[in-house]
Amino acid sequence: DVIAEIGRGDASTAWTVGIINGANWMAAAIFPEETQQEVFGTEGGARVTGVLAPRQCTVQRVDGGYLIKEGKWGFNSGSYHSNWVELGIPLLNERGEVVDQGLALLPAQDVERLNDWNVIGMQGTGSTSVAVQNKFVPDRRITSMHQSTEGNYLSKNLRDEAEYRYAFVPFLAIMLDFPILGAVRTMLDLLLERLPSRGIQYTWYTKQAEATITHLQVAEATAKIDAAQLFIERAVDDIESWAQRGEYMEYMNRARVRMDTGYAARLLFEAADIIVEASGGSFATAHNPMNHFWRDVRTGTLHAMLNPSTNLELYGRLLCGQPANTPLV
Repeated sequence: DVIAEIGRGDASTAWTVGIINGANWMAAAIFPEETQQEVFGTEGGARVTGVLAPRQCTVQRVDGGYLIKEGKWGFNSGSYHSNWVELGIPLLNERGEVVDQGLALLPAQDVERLNDWNVIGMQGTGSTSVAVQNKFVPDRRITSMHQSTEGNYLSKNLRDEAEYRYAFVPFLAIMLDFPILGAVRTMLDLLLERLPSRGIQYTWYTKQAEATITHLQVAEATAKIDAAQLFIERAVDDIESWAQRGEYMEYMNRARVRMDTGYAARLLFEAADIIVEASGGSFATAHNPMNHFWRDVRTGTLHAMLNPSTNLELYGRLLCGQPANTPLV
């Protein structure tokens, strides 16, 4: 709710807060106590960001850890605020063969920002690509992605805390919907505020609020926003209830949360488009706040974890007895 409320004012700020909260949670939940002390003992407090999947990455297994010889990761949201960065890397066996995907935790000074975040929306997230060359990461700051998705977290000291038993992928996925939910609610508020003072061009309507088409548009947009919130709340309730019971969320439930996450994002973008359609030509003005919010919503819903087609396919495949289309469940 806090992140959604921040999103009502600025989606980029809400997105960055959500990403750092989620990455801080990972640093606490899926790494051992020794690493927690290192990260959260950082002067000024820990601000962790991360990218799960590399665009390219070459590593070498060495004594005591991994050498990241060369790697590049895209869309590291919150990069300019972070002092620690979690980056997905391949994990190798003794023969140098890839056997798993891992997550390496590096101090931000070991990571180069490529300053390539030149986009139409979510500009304030600073989601630049990052690169690493010839940096050593000790074993205490590396964890298995596969083990994390299965709930086998390394934070033995936090096992009595329900919030550190949240299911890995569902928790990180649903966090992404909240900034967009807040932004679309503000778009609806902006539309409703303007209705009494504007007409509809080339019609007899001098007050848009009196037009039947406006009633249909406002009702449908509201219905989509409310439906998205219901999907989000169902997912959150599931994540919390499993953790409170001390159980790791069952596989099909995790897949359903991914479906809920993507479908909520689709509903929110559809609602935003209806609001834009009702806003008239003034929407295209560069300084129109509605324009700013729409660009943030459109950019945010392009995140791979929010892709409704991928998430629907995942759940549909499992319902039909087929293997998942992703390891991130």
